[in-house]
Amino acid sequence: MKVEEQKMKGGLTRRDRKKGIVSLMVGVIGVALLVAPSLSMAQTPTKLGYVDMEKAVNESKAGKAAREKFVAFMKKKRAESEKKKKELEAMKKILEKQGALLAEDVRVEKEREYQKKVREYQLYLKNLRDDARTKEMEMSKKIIRDIQRVIFSFAKREGYAMIFEKSRSGLLYAPDSLDLTDTIIKIYDQEYSKRK
Repeated sequence: MKVEEQKMKGGLTRRDRKKGIVSLMVGVIGVALLVAPSLSMAQTPTKLGYVDMEKAVNESKAGKAAREKFVAFMKKKRAESEKKKKELEAMKKILEKQGALLAEDVRVEKEREYQKKVREYQLYLKNLRDDARTKEMEMSKKIIRDIQRVIFSFAKREGYAMIFEKSRSGLLYAPDSLDLTDTIIKIYDQEYSKRK
């Protein structure tokens, strides 16, 4: 309802307006960087570049190691989950076989116990998904912080005025020659290897 009202009022959603503003700001900054050297005699860095952070995280040695660790964690948790699921299935079979033979109050109690186990299993699965998501985010955040540190020092050392993140900066076009991703991965991998 709110999105429809926003579209009716201005034609664009709040998100669309934010994207437009970001794109406009990137364009203005780009034009300013192109014009600034001709207006000023001062030596300010005018080199630009961009990094695909998702690629850097996934293809770096640290990213691959974190992924392997995460896969091992999930494999262990899946095995635990399967064990719990089989226990529930066995409990259900016993209840189905013996249900007709049991006294009414005993059967009702066993069914309650089974339903309780089902709810516990569902909660276990929800917590497992949440834990997996949290663990993956924590691993990624650390790697992203490290890569950002590498980018900052690289930019200062090499005289870059700006280095954009490829997918989140509003970058609509840039030639491949401005892509610094592989260079940043290489530097980060060297640092990561030294720390190991």
